[in-house]
Amino acid sequence: MDNAFSNLSNFNSPPRKAQSPKRKAFLYVILFIFIIGAAIFVGNYFLSQKKAPEVAPPPTPMPTIEITPTPTASPTATPSGKVTPAPSIKITPTSTVSTKSLEIEVLNGSGVVGQAGKVATLLKTAGYTVTSTGNADTFDYTKTVIQIKKTKNQFATQLKADLSASYSVDPKIQTLAETAESDAIVIVGTE
Repeated sequence: MDNAFSNLSNFNSPPRKAQSPKRKAFLYVILFIFIIGAAIFVGNYFLSQKKAPEVAPPPTPMPTIEITPTPTASPTATPSGKVTPAPSIKITPTSTVSTKSLEIEVLNGSGVVGQAGKVATLLKTAGYTVTSTGNADTFDYTKTVIQIKKTKNQFATQLKADLSASYSVDPKIQTLAETAESDAIVIVGTE
């Protein structure tokens, strides 16, 4: 009867199967892959939550404002019926372009000896960097020609104004290839 009773106790619980070592190893590998995948997911989630630091743009200089006061600060009527004007305001924009960073090659296109050197001195005095002087491919230029790279186009207006004080400058500024050694080429004409 003891045997029968012991068989009954075994009857209630199913017999356990012994797991093979290969099956255990497979389960461990699956568990390991799952843990690694979860760690990568959580890591990416938290890394994507961090924002890159914002870089503030460089400050833009403010224009200079000059106020010229008049004897009376506001437009008011006097007993005689005359209205006195309010103060006048004069706004002077400040230049944000440093001409020293523009590298210029000056070429003599007029045929007049020393013209390239003369213009180079004028440009150096105005604050530009003159890298070289020489002769143009021909000497039939009447107006002074400016060629400038697109990436340096912010200098074109100032360069034209500085040259126009002494020379007749062609109104059309030409585009210089980005592969050129200098940022701009000035070809001096006869006028």
